Amino acid sequence: MIRSFFIALSITLIWILPSVIQGQQSEFGSSSEEEGALIGILYDLKQDQQGRPSDVTELNYRDVLGEFLASDWDEHILSKYFRVSRPVYATRICIPIMQAVQAPESFGVAEVVEPRLWVVHYKGQVVAPMDGVYRLAGYADDFIAARINGKTVLMNGRTGSIPRNYQWENPGRFGMRVGNGRIRYGHWLTLKKGEVIDLDVLIGERPGGGFGAWLYVEREGETYPSWQSFPILPILQLLDEDIEISGNFRAAPPRESSVWKALK
Repeated sequence: MIRSFFIALSITLIWILPSVIQGQQSEFGSSSEEEGALIGILYDLKQDQQGRPSDVTELNYRDVLGEFLASDWDEHILSKYFRVSRPVYATRICIPIMQAVQAPESFGVAEVVEPRLWVVHYKGQVVAPMDGVYRLAGYADDFIAARINGKTVLMNGRTGSIPRNYQWENPGRFGMRVGNGRIRYGHWLTLKKGEVIDLDVLIGERPGGGFGAWLYVEREGETYPSWQSFPILPILQLLDEDIEISGNFRAAPPRESSVWKALK
């Protein structure tokens, strides 16, 4: 009887742990609520809300992503799967190549979420620093997509994770190398300083192993330093802070024009 009690208690603590850990920092975001940040939610597509195995595999993972994008990013599509109760708060999407297990670790659920077949949905309201024509650019291993004001403006990643069942008007251009791939440029949009913009970003990992994700922003008419004949764009940042340059990552130095503002 006593042994059964402690087993039950241990299982309960594992499942409530995500809601009580505070103050953890990671490349995916902070566990402490921050003013001016995107809210990120981790979904484990391998299991349902009750922790039972789902029908999502490495073969149909990208079909779930396509269903979500085609539904205008309806969260009800993802809510069928295990949703981590504790979010993270991110001021940028700039995740260097790392082990995919660091995603569930960052959300405090490494004990119950294996490091594969997961997605993180970031969302928030942001403001561009000045009037202009902008576009996002990015890459992830395995998947990244971004939406502005209800329109998917960027999608990129590894071939096996790109949705087959979602028709996206692809601008088709690639830019500089980052991580183990190349960034793709998204659609141009005219934005006004002070205009509130709804921003969604989806990143995900299919097989496990290594993971990385980067989201850049370009303003038409600005001059950027170049590398291998491609412009080095700034990371879309909601906080003016230095980013360490590593072998698999480059970004233009932070400037006033590249720092956006997030609304709480």
